[in-house]
Amino acid sequence: MGHFINIHTHIISENKYSIHNLFPEDAEQIKEGLLYSIGIHPWEVKKGDIKKQIRIVETVAMKKNIQAIGEIGLDRLRDNFDLQKDVFLKQIIIAKEQSKPVIIHCVKAFSELLEILKKEKLNIPIIIHRYSGNKTIADELIKHGCYLSFGHELFNRKSKVQRIFKSISLKHIFLETDDSEVTIEEIYKKAAEIQKTDVEEIQKTIFSNFNNCFNI
Repeated sequence: MGHFINIHTHIISENKYSIHNLFPEDAEQIKEGLLYSIGIHPWEVKKGDIKKQIRIVETVAMKKNIQAIGEIGLDRLRDNFDLQKDVFLKQIIIAKEQSKPVIIHCVKAFSELLEILKKEKLNIPIIIHRYSGNKTIADELIKHGCYLSFGHELFNRKSKVQRIFKSISLKHIFLETDDSEVTIEEIYKKAAEIQKTDVEEIQKTIFSNFNNCFNI
């Protein structure tokens, strides 16, 4: 049996292949032997001292077990969109300087995100966590080298997520638990069911994707 890679989670586990999300204020919680990402979430850009938070992200990102910058991104359902964009771009610069992947939260702002991807010509891996867009946007993101990550929405038959996931090649996907109590093993099993393959094939391909993105 292969590894159950969990590309994004807010719940600490002992799975050495889970990327645990940290916010700047969580920086002191880092434990040896676990993998992390760190970033300023777009919901949090109006809180506290942004310059200080950026400095924390920049400093902590240098640590060996910080594998990615994130989750960062853009969310049109929240206020301060211009500030969100500014903070997002500052963290993209950190990711480029550190040569680390970016884990992105994007809600109703895919046109703005694609504009940034085209302009910045990033040479670092981009992972869209809990992808929620349509097939056209998915194809465009993949064309720009992005990976799409899926989680517990795969269990929702009424959601378009199942249909979109089924249409995407495994070589462009990751799986995650985010803040859900659904286990990563259950998500892999559901993903295999939707793709009409077995869990081992999902594990094999995602492990290959993981190796392409991260220097573990």
